[in-house]
Parts: sequence; structure tokens; C-alpha cells
Amino acid sequence: MNRFNTLMLRNILYFVCLLSCSVCAQEIDTESVIGASTQEDNKLWEGAKKAWRDDIQFHGFLSQGLFSTSGNNVYGKSKNSVSAGLTEIGLNISYRALKNLSFAAQGLYRRAGATTGDAGEVTLDFGFVDLNLLNLQEGRIGVRGGRIKNPWGLYNETRDVAFTHPTIILPLTYFERSRTLMLATNGGQLYADYNTSLGNLSFKFNYGWVNADDKNILTAITYDPTASGHLKSKPSFATQLNYEMMGGTYIFALSYADLSMSYQAKNSGDPYAQMKANIEAFMVSGQYNGETFSFVGEYSLRWSEFTDIRLGVADTSPVSEYWYVQAGYRFVDDFQATLRYDSAVQNINDKSGQVFHEKTGLPAQLTFTHDITFGLRWDITPVWMIRAEYHRVHGATTINLLDNPDFSKIVKNWNIYALQVAFRF
Repeated sequence: MNRFNTLMLRNILYFVCLLSCSVCAQEIDTESVIGASTQEDNKLWEGAKKAWRDDIQFHGFLSQGLFSTSGNNVYGKSKNSVSAGLTEIGLNISYRALKNLSFAAQGLYRRAGATTGDAGEVTLDFGFVDLNLLNLQEGRIGVRGGRIKNPWGLYNETRDVAFTHPTIILPLTYFERSRTLMLATNGGQLYADYNTSLGNLSFKFNYGWVNADDKNILTAITYDPTASGHLKSKPSFATQLNYEMMGGTYIFALSYADLSMSYQAKNSGDPYAQMKANIEAFMVSGQYNGETFSFVGEYSLRWSEFTDIRLGVADTSPVSEYWYVQAGYRFVDDFQATLRYDSAVQNINDKSGQVFHEKTGLPAQLTFTHDITFGLRWDITPVWMIRAEYHRVHGATTINLLDNPDFSKIVKNWNIYALQVAFRF
């Protein structure tokens, strides 16, 4: 007999007793009896609600961006116009089944110019089972399996949640036009945390297959929008060592990724039929978070190796360099300004892109970008945010080539004006 039936039977017995006692003219305080039962029922119900809230949680977010540019297109047709081409909506759920076993998943709708098509698409952003192998006061060790966000720099794991990064457009080190390549791994993760009096250490190691089947990634490698095949991931890994001091006032991180891909041709005459690509990337990150002032800097090197590539690439083993410095100032609790200088060079042996231009005939500005960013952010409430920013850009190495299919019209010096509204729950 379950607990609910037991309570119902007990209440009936109480009622029968009360009737019997009233017939016998005995004095019974019925209010105290019924009140005690009601209080116990309420306690059981509150306990059930508390367990539900503790074990299962729902969260979500949405953001909408507007962009206008004076030169190249970003997130749709923004040149001398206004594009509403960046929309992101996410819903996630987490469930703690046991003390050391939990599940988490997030669905993401993202529309980002020509990258995902005009209608956008819904994808599984992450979804994994988390098994905690060791949990002590000083730290923990565990494993995750499924689709897991890659630990890359300070912002990659939450890059689609607008509230978690200071500007609308992320720094160039985060490879926006090839974001799916660095976003997540289908495989497993080993993680460990260790807490000391001097600070907290965390380690993550992802191994599996990344999402290389993205037309934008293929175009970025070949500079050929007509390539008909697709890239397929080989086993790859990404890892990070993170150190935090003084409750997150100081954060330092070392990130490394080794990604391998091969080209899958649709026909034997495809000029890229035997192409393979391997990318190794390293990033060092540092961040200071003060009460009113913050400062961030990240530096990244990327070693690429392309084999049997036929068109578009002047150097089959370029070394790319990305870095930025960023300062933020909080005027009041809910209003802050951000200033950033950003640099990206596709080949450190050809920083001006002149060799690239001579060998391929493509614009030299496709190989470098230098960006000065100024942004303002207003947290209207804890769940609503609006921000605006301006970019003065020199170069075009990180633009979406599907949004700019006519390479002859790609501009070297141009401006970006952006506005974004975001909500979370």
C-alpha cells in the first residue's frame, strides 16, 4: 500500500472515530486532528516539489542581432543595409539521477547569415551523461560521454549564450566562420578539479569526432564555393588546463586542439578528391576581473597541414597567429563599456598577403584582419540585456565567404555597426 493510500485510509478512520465519539457525547478537538493531517500532507508535497527542483532544471536563452556594414557582409546582406541575420535560441535541461550520475542536453536554433541558410536550423548543441568517479572536498574526477563542448579559451563552451561574453562578435581567436569545427566533440571527456588555498585547478580532455561537415569550413580552406564534396572528421582531441585565483578574480588557461579531416568527394573528377587537413591550435589566456575594471588577453597559434589540395591555397602548411587585448569598465552595476584590439594573420610568413595574392589571384586582404572594437552593454534586468558596438576593420580573413561570394568585391577597410537584444531564464 503506497503512502497516499495510507494517508487516505487514516483520514477515513479519523472521520469514523469522530462520528463515533460525537454519538457517545465525547469531546474531541476535530480541528487539531484534521490540522495535523493537513500539515503532514503539505510537508510531503513540499518535499516532492523540492526534490523535483533539485534533480531537474530547465534553462534557456534567446538573442537577436542587427548588423550594418560599410563594406563586406556579415550575418547576411548587411552591406549598406541592415541584416537581422543572427538569431540564437537555446533550451537546456539537466537531470541528476543519482548522487554521482547526471544527464544534460541543450537544443540550439541558430540562424547566421548564409552559414546555415535563410531558415536557420535546430541542432543538438550538447548532450551527455556525466559520471562522477571521485568526489572529495579537495576536488573531483569524472567522465562524460556524448556530445560535449570543447574547452577552447575563455568563451568557447558558452559562445552562443550572449550573457557570457562581453561583445556581440567574439574575438577573432574563436574562428567564427569555422565555429562548428571547434564547437563540440562527439565522444568522451575526462575532467578533474582540484581546489587549494592558492587557487583552483581544472583539467578537461575531449576525444572523438568534431563536426567538419560545414560548407563554410570547406570554403575557408579551399577558397572555392563551388566545391561539391564535404569534409569528414577523423578522431581528434581538445584539452585545457585552467587555473583560477581569488574566486575568479584572476583566470589563466592553456588550451590545445588537434583536429583531423578528410575530403569526401562526390565524383572521381573532383579536384579535391584526395585532400586531407590537419589543424593543431594552441591558446594561452589570461583574465583579470576587478570590481569595476576587467582586462583580458588571449594569444593563439594554429598550424595547418593540407595535402593533395589543388586550388586556392598558396601555402599548404601555413602557421596562423591570432591575438587580442580587451579592457572593460563598469560604470554602475548594470552598465559597462568594452574596448578591444584584435589581430588575425593567416600566415605569419606572409602577413601582408602579397604572396597569397600573387599565387592565387585572390585579394590579399583575405589573409589578415585587424579590428578595433568599442562596445556598450546594459543589463536592464537580471534576465534582459541590450548592447551595441562598433568595429573598425582592416582586412577580411574572418568574414563568411558564403555571405561574400564575389571575392573581387571584398573590401579591405570597412566598418561594422551592431545591436543585440538578449533574454535568459
